[in-house]
Amino acid sequence: MSDKGSARAISRHVGALLLVGVSLAMVAMATSVGMDVILGTLLYQNPDFTLRRFQIEPQNKIGKGELVMASGVKIGQNLLRLSLDEVQESIQRLPNVASVRVERHLPDTLFLFVEERRPVALLCPTPSAGTQLAQPMYYIDARGFILKPKPGEKLMSLPMIRGISSDEVVEGERTNNADLRAALVFLREAPLAPVRDGLDCSTLLLEGPGRFQVATPHGGKIRFRSSYLLEQFDRLSVIFDYAESKGRIVNTVDLTPERNVPVTFLN
Repeated sequence: MSDKGSARAISRHVGALLLVGVSLAMVAMATSVGMDVILGTLLYQNPDFTLRRFQIEPQNKIGKGELVMASGVKIGQNLLRLSLDEVQESIQRLPNVASVRVERHLPDTLFLFVEERRPVALLCPTPSAGTQLAQPMYYIDARGFILKPKPGEKLMSLPMIRGISSDEVVEGERTNNADLRAALVFLREAPLAPVRDGLDCSTLLLEGPGRFQVATPHGGKIRFRSSYLLEQFDRLSVIFDYAESKGRIVNTVDLTPERNVPVTFLN
């Protein structure tokens, strides 16, 4: 075959391949567009998948209306078009929400599992000089998130923490105050400690950097360091055992020194 004949044959072969490629691309495009139309009709425009109700579990103090409003979702929207991640992030911004799980329950229900923050103490902040507090009391949960009671709400009966400046109390944020976080650890651990009967945990007073104070059932005072709480419980247990063996009642204990702990007795 001549060189010119070979060139023509190759040209025809390449042209055929290009034609097949273009044809396949057009078929694929048409199929893709067709599938989008079909999916749009069957799913995203199908009235069977219209959101008709919210299911919220478990029951908690956060109102259903507040949760629905925070979600940004409205009855009548297509359930399949919703971004569950965006809904979750929107609800998570509520100060009282610890966690939330969002699910589609087809054909017409949006399911929300909402874990509410559980307060473990009340905060009674000290106002800055020359100021008056608009909000005199707050809740705080075990992780240190500060919550504002609802207007007119009867406050829960919880231990009260005093001695923190109002400048450090911000609703909906987690505290950065190390002494306040230590007080929360104390409230968690004290009921499990052997010395629990010798402590009155109804009020904790933050005295300054690195220390806080707790009362005794007899009106005495126990000063703790903000660190090494478990070791301090052990030291206090030794003191209480000694006082009991001598028939004496502990009045004050200062656990902040590393050794030679000052102790006074009522009798």
